[in-house]
Amino acid sequence: MTLKNSKDRISPGDGFLVRSTVGGSYKRRPKSGRRRIIAPVLVFCAVLALLVAADYWSNQGEIYRGVAVGSVDLGGKTPDEARALVEQQAASDLQEVRFTGGPQELSLSAQQLGLSFDAGSTVEDAYDVGREGSILKRLGDRMVAAWSTVTIPPVTDYDRASARAEIENLAARMNAEPRDAAVNISGNKAVAAESREGYKLDVEATAANVDQALETMNGEVEVVGETQVPAILTPAAQESAAKAQQAMTPGPVTLSSDGENWTLSPEGIGQILSFTPEGGEVRVGLDQEKFQEAMSKMYDALTVEAVEAGFKVQGNGVSVTESQTGKRIEEEQLFGEVETGLFQGQRNFQVPVQTSEPEMTTEEAEALKPTELIGSYRTNYAIVPDEEGERAENLATASGAINGTFLAPGEVFSVNEVVAPLEYNKTKVIIEGREEKADGGGLCQVASTLYMAVNYAGLDVIERHPHYAQLPYIRPGLDATVWFGALDMKFENTTDGYVLLQERVADDGYIYAEVWGKPTGKEVEMDSQPVSRSPEEAKWVTHQKVTENGKVIFDGELHKDSYKPLTDEKGKVIAADSEELEIAPVNP
Repeated sequence: MTLKNSKDRISPGDGFLVRSTVGGSYKRRPKSGRRRIIAPVLVFCAVLALLVAADYWSNQGEIYRGVAVGSVDLGGKTPDEARALVEQQAASDLQEVRFTGGPQELSLSAQQLGLSFDAGSTVEDAYDVGREGSILKRLGDRMVAAWSTVTIPPVTDYDRASARAEIENLAARMNAEPRDAAVNISGNKAVAAESREGYKLDVEATAANVDQALETMNGEVEVVGETQVPAILTPAAQESAAKAQQAMTPGPVTLSSDGENWTLSPEGIGQILSFTPEGGEVRVGLDQEKFQEAMSKMYDALTVEAVEAGFKVQGNGVSVTESQTGKRIEEEQLFGEVETGLFQGQRNFQVPVQTSEPEMTTEEAEALKPTELIGSYRTNYAIVPDEEGERAENLATASGAINGTFLAPGEVFSVNEVVAPLEYNKTKVIIEGREEKADGGGLCQVASTLYMAVNYAGLDVIERHPHYAQLPYIRPGLDATVWFGALDMKFENTTDGYVLLQERVADDGYIYAEVWGKPTGKEVEMDSQPVSRSPEEAKWVTHQKVTENGKVIFDGELHKDSYKPLTDEKGKVIAADSEELEIAPVNP
C-alpha cells in the first residue's frame, strides 16, 4: 500500500524530525545522499561474500595455487599429496646440511644437527593460507598467491648448540692469521718467504644462515667470513731480498784503525742485516746491536776507559800510579757509514775513534805529589783512663779511616764525613758539661790532633769548635771537638799540590797526625794563654804566627775560647780553674 502524501509518512530510518516554524507541525528531512553510499557497499559485500564462498568451495580439500614450502610448489595439491612432496624434498635436501663459500667445506647430517622435520604441521600451515584469519587477511593471502608465491617455512627444529659447536670447529680449521712475506738469510743467501692470505669466519652470521637454509629446504648454508690480506706481499719481500743479496755478494767487509784490521764475512753481513716492515714495504738495514756483537773484538780493542793517575803510600814516600788515555769508537758515525756504504758496494771502512785524556796524567801527578812533611802533631792518649782499651780501639778506628787520604788542591776535608759512618765502642764523652758514656768516645782527640797538624801545615781551617770543658790531653785553645751530624772540623787544601793525611795510634801512648805535601815555604808557630780563670769559666786566647819564605804573613790572635766547669761521671763538679785540671804543653 502506498500513501497518498509521502511527506505525511513518518517511518524510522527515513530521516529525522524538524519542527516547522508555522503551526508547530513536524517535517521529515530526507537522507538521499547517505542512501546512495550504503547501497553499493552492501552490494559489493554481497558479491564479495559470494566470490569467497565460491573460491572456498571450488578449492575445497586442496592447497591454494601460489603456495609453496621452501622450493616445493604445493598449489592444487591435497594435504596428503603435499605431505608426500615435502617429505620427499626433506629426505633429499635436509638429510645433510652443507656449509659452502669458505676456504673449506663442511657437511653435517640431520642426526648431527639433531634436526627434526614436522611434515604434517608444515602442510597444515600451507593449507591454512587463504583460509585462516579475517576475510581481509584471507583475501590478501589469495591475492599474493595469485600474483606471486606465498612461501611457508617448514616446521623444523634442531640442536642449535650442536650446530654452533660444529661451526666453531669449522672456524678453528678455517681461521688463519695472514702471513706477511719476509726475507730469510741462509749463509750468504737471501731468500723471500711468500706471503699468505688469512681468513676469519663469522660464527654468528654463519649460525644465522642455518635457519635460513632450513627455511628454504635447500640444505646449503652460506659460510660468512672475511679474507685478510697480509701487510707485506711477496713482491716487496723479493725486492728486499735482492737488496740484501747485493749487500753480501761483493765479498767481505774490512774495518781498519791505526794499522789494525777486522773482517766481516758475507755470512757475517747476512747475520747483522735487519728487515723492518714500513708501509707495505720491507726496509733493509743493519741491526746495531748485532753489529756490535759481530765486531766485538774490534770494540774490545778500541774501547779503553781513561784512567786517572793516582798516588799510593809506599814505604816512607808517595809513588804515582800511571794514568791511561781512554778511547772509544764513534759508534753512531761508524754505524751510519757502514749501513750506507754497504748497500753501495763499499767494502773498506775506517773506524772513527775518539780519545779522552784523564783529568790527571802521570806527568801532572808527578808534579803534584806530596813529597815533604809540612805539618805534624801528637797528643797523649795514655793520660785518659782506659782500663778495657775500648777508647784506644775507637782512636785506632777513626785515625785509620783518615790515614792515607789524599786531598787535591782546593779540596775540603770533613772529619765527620769520614769517621761518622763507622762503628765504635761506648766510652766516656762530654755532653753538656757532664761525663757520660756514648758511642765514639775518643774521636775528639783524633780531630784535635789532626787540627793542630793542619795548622802547622799552614792550611786554612774553615770549621772548628772548642770543647765544653778543658781536657788533659791537649792545651786549651788548641782543641777541636766533633759530634756526629752536629759539630765538625773541616779544612781546605790551600797548597798548589796534593796533600797526604796520615794519622796513627802508636804503642808509645801517643796518637800522631801528619800532613805531607809540596814544600810551601811556610813556617807556623802556635801558642795559647789564659786570659781569665774562675770556677765558672776559663777564657783562653790562641795566637798564630805564619812566616812564608822568611816573610811574616800573619801574626795575631787566631781565636778566643771559653771553658766551663766539668761534672764527672760520679757527679763531682770540677771548677774551670781547678788545680786538678792538668794543662798540656803547646807541643807535647
